[in-house]
Amino acid sequence: TYPSFFSFLSSQTKGRRLTIMTTVATTPFEASRASSSSSVTRVVRSSSLSSSSFRRRTTNNNNFEVLRSGRRRTNKPISLSSRFSKPKTTVNAAEGSPTSSTSQQQPQPAFIPAHERQTLSKIPPEQLASGGMRLSAQNEDFKVSFRRFLAYEFMSMDETYDETKISVLNLDPPIFTVEEFISEQECDNLVLAAKTSGGLKVSAIGGGAANENIRTSKTVALNSHGLENHASKKAILASAEKLLPDIRGLSTKKNAFKAPAGGKSEWAFELPQVAHYSGGEYFKKHEDAFPIGIATEKGYQRRATVLVYLNDVPNGGVTRFEYLDLDVQPEKGKCLVFFPASVAAMPDPRTLHTATEAENGCEKWVSQLWVSHSTPPASAGSSDNSASAGQPADVAPKKLNRAQRRIQEREEAKAARKKK
Repeated sequence: TYPSFFSFLSSQTKGRRLTIMTTVATTPFEASRASSSSSVTRVVRSSSLSSSSFRRRTTNNNNFEVLRSGRRRTNKPISLSSRFSKPKTTVNAAEGSPTSSTSQQQPQPAFIPAHERQTLSKIPPEQLASGGMRLSAQNEDFKVSFRRFLAYEFMSMDETYDETKISVLNLDPPIFTVEEFISEQECDNLVLAAKTSGGLKVSAIGGGAANENIRTSKTVALNSHGLENHASKKAILASAEKLLPDIRGLSTKKNAFKAPAGGKSEWAFELPQVAHYSGGEYFKKHEDAFPIGIATEKGYQRRATVLVYLNDVPNGGVTRFEYLDLDVQPEKGKCLVFFPASVAAMPDPRTLHTATEAENGCEKWVSQLWVSHSTPPASAGSSDNSASAGQPADVAPKKLNRAQRRIQEREEAKAARKKK
């Protein structure tokens, strides 16, 4: 296991209590950005927080070379789990370690996986205002612990990648940017190729009527219209493989862009895309990860989002993380990396984000790359996971083929209508 993530953070506070590094809104996940100024930020003294039920939106369309058939399903409201609690803790600044208010000898609380955590671990606001915590400027303990944290719960980060280009914007959930991910010339070339390809169309999104008007941008997949072997596409894949060693060499494999098989241990790229936002266009708040029921049906989950900004946007057009009070301004060649789902293939709702409107007279070009991985074998899932997906523990969706599942869904829908 990796060292306690919050233990090493205490060494960064230099005598200050963790009032900034570990904060949570008064009501977890419910305080919107508009009301964030009035919400009270406090030290997290207990993780026994009230659960919050909300509707999650997700980009539910497939983006692999062989698209899977079948109708898309409307996402249903979910509730965050709050079945855990910790003793109240403070930070002993002199010793740089947490101490319990109940007992000095009390063991550390049980590990809480990312998809169940309701705490938000932010960086100091003055560092965020200056562009984030430059990784090269941090001490070795921070670097080692942060990398171990990523590898344990999300994906590994390469130890040899140029640290002067990496800036940490949020600690948990982890979000960071990489400067000069691709060159400015590669950005310009990809924008020009997308413009002249004739393939830009209104972006598709799953979820049915519930998700209408959630997205107004235009998108082209880099597998047609002469973009299949574009040099900038190859540059994005190469940089992603260099940054994330779990997928190193993936682009050279035969099945690099084929959907991973459930129950295996397969990585895959969803087809890279280029999206264009004219002034006033947007992509409303959504998650990139699939709800666990849909991920189980598909056999894979989105584990990493690699978002490459292809132009500078002077006004508007930020990527806004709704629960983190975090806006990322597009800069040509910069890459934004975050992890919409954990190593357990469970969605992390804390990564809910919005592509805000570019102001009139401005436009935004961005390339999207999702890294997907097989969902765990059905036998490896616990009864708790089955229940959290809204299914009985003894139901194994994998035993039915796709056609049988479609028939079952239609019958369930008919039964529901009759009940009404």
